[in-house]
Amino acid sequence: MKIEYDKESGALYFRMHEGKPDHAEDLSEKADVYAHVDPEGNVLGLEALSLEDLMQALQEREGKLEVPERRTGAKGVYDSNLS
Repeated sequence: MKIEYDKESGALYFRMHEGKPDHAEDLSEKADVYAHVDPEGNVLGLEALSLEDLMQALQEREGKLEVPERRTGAKGVYDSNLS
């Protein structure tokens, strides 16, 4: 896993696999935390737009945010076919 931090925006990205994302799936009801997923459903990475958002997502799940290797059937936040 590779962790990237953007000083300007405060965003964090946890890269699990290389690849081109097809869509992002919202992992939090109150915070901007997303799983980036390829066309086959493989989770490529986890994005949090701020450390505060990551902490909120963790609090929503009692301190654990589990991201499976594959996602199936969840709604995407964005779709690469629309851009």
